[in-house]
Amino acid sequence: MVGTFTAKLATQAEAFEMLQSDGRSLRVGFENDRLNEIRQGQSSGISIRAVKGGNIGFSYSSNPEELDAVAESAIRMAPYGKKYDYEFASESKSAHTRPYDERCGNLNPDQMVAICNHIKDTVKAIDSEALVDCGVSGGIGQSRVVTSNGQDCGEMESSFSFSVSLRLAEEGNFVQDYRYGIANEIIPEEKILAEAEEVAREFQLARKNAPFKKGKYPVLFAPSALSDILMPIAVCINGSTIEKKVSPFVESLGQQLFDKRITIVDDPFIQEGPSGGLYDGEGVPTQKRGIIEKGVLKGFVHTLSTAKRCGHEPTGNAQRGVSSLPNPGLHNIVMAHGDDDLEEMLKKTEGGLYISQMLGTFTSNFLAGQVSGNISLGFLVDGGQRVGRVKNCALNVNAFDLLKSGVIGISKKREWVGDRYLPYVLVDGVQISAR
Repeated sequence: MVGTFTAKLATQAEAFEMLQSDGRSLRVGFENDRLNEIRQGQSSGISIRAVKGGNIGFSYSSNPEELDAVAESAIRMAPYGKKYDYEFASESKSAHTRPYDERCGNLNPDQMVAICNHIKDTVKAIDSEALVDCGVSGGIGQSRVVTSNGQDCGEMESSFSFSVSLRLAEEGNFVQDYRYGIANEIIPEEKILAEAEEVAREFQLARKNAPFKKGKYPVLFAPSALSDILMPIAVCINGSTIEKKVSPFVESLGQQLFDKRITIVDDPFIQEGPSGGLYDGEGVPTQKRGIIEKGVLKGFVHTLSTAKRCGHEPTGNAQRGVSSLPNPGLHNIVMAHGDDDLEEMLKKTEGGLYISQMLGTFTSNFLAGQVSGNISLGFLVDGGQRVGRVKNCALNVNAFDLLKSGVIGISKKREWVGDRYLPYVLVDGVQISAR
């Protein structure tokens, strides 16, 4: 059916690209210690980009049977679209394989409810007063991209995730902590419960307040907070900001921008990475790419269009859904580990802060390197230990300067935070405001 349709479309459009996808999912969620939802999801769709008169038209439908209607709509929209000044993906097959766990598509809701109950019981055994929200979900899907340039590629994907959130409002205090995990295969229950136990113990510590005054301090960023500090880099290597010449990195390839201990790779093939894939949203084979190598800027991430307009090669980083146009995006961000033991790093943070979570950093001026926000979960470090949570504190740093000249140490230990595999990083001279 698709072959007949694309042959017909080739006679109507100067060039075209078709994306098909479908998937199913199941989620079980608890809220305030109780079962809140059991939700099944089913999604499918088709989108077409068609070139007519040198411009690109786009249309989509959630009904994959509406091929002709979507194609006609895309052709009608072409006069209002952008100029077609690049080529849709040509025939090219990935040499890699992708992890796939079919069990993610055959989950049992009763077993998922049982896991959530076990999460709740694990937390309550440590802190009976905490209100628990938690959930587990999983699903499978498949996608296919066909272009007039000969590309016809597809892949299957699977996913599984969990989340645990604890909160408590008591006199003069509101405490919240959470953990989550995403994988391309079922996460063992014992691993989920270990995370639940860890967050419950941290939550107990967070209920103890520690006095803190504004000033400059050493700060140990946990991977969950380091993710916020790395956002300016992610934004400034994005092909969209490079194309518009608003990124400060436009002319910086090959330059030493950061501490020599910092190496960052975009890796779609790392086994544990939840955001891998063989092809991007335009059918271009993905690739493992160095972004920062020993502090030197090595590369950007592009779609076909941003690569063409910047004079670069495509990188296989187009991300999209059926209803959206491609935009550059990262796969799995992997930062190299360092040589430091976490316990020793805590000792070097004496009198400073261990920051686990930040809030409101999305309002920062990432293009200028700025990261600012409230410290939603940070601990005073005393005697090489976290001794209590600091309240009403915030920071405002320039991530570029901090990661160039402020790094004291990088841990051997790394942890997954969503699709980022990051170490702990200790920096010096961070201005903390407090009230």
